Amino acid sequence: IGIDIKGARMWTGAKASLERGLTNVGFLRTNIEMIAHFFGPGEVQEIWITFPDPQMKKVTKRLTATNFLANYGKFLKPEGVIHLKTDSPFLFTYTRAMVELNRFPVQMLVTDVHALTPPDPLLSIKTYYEQQWIERGLTINYIRFVLDHTDALVEPDIEIEPDSYRSFGRSKQHNI
Repeated sequence: IGIDIKGARMWTGAKASLERGLTNVGFLRTNIEMIAHFFGPGEVQEIWITFPDPQMKKVTKRLTATNFLANYGKFLKPEGVIHLKTDSPFLFTYTRAMVELNRFPVQMLVTDVHALTPPDPLLSIKTYYEQQWIERGLTINYIRFVLDHTDALVEPDIEIEPDSYRSFGRSKQHNI
């Protein structure tokens, strides 16, 4: 189930799903903050967070922030798994610190998914934007951890260097 607020991205995914004849695909257009209203307790086994905005200035907007994890815990099965695949060193560093501080079991941590030997079949799938980042020389990071509790979650209090390539406007990013 793909979840997004932007209809254009949903249309692109729906069109690709239809073209490939996929029958196990669905889309939900909503604010991510509302996600717990659409699933019952224990209904979801895994959550994939792929290439989200790192929200470098707004901790509570990061999709791996503790407020989101508490929300995911409302519908994730016990011992449910969270996957984060990102081109953002900032978000990856933040998530690693948050996972470590809250003692979530890490099942896999990779600092360059496309350097894995042998390649992982799921992690080697490249999105349109992922391919652009790779062509610019950026590595893709991945972490998979178990959300084994949502009580007393703590945000890391660390300084993280912002992603330099995010400081440009979208039109200027193509010139990097």
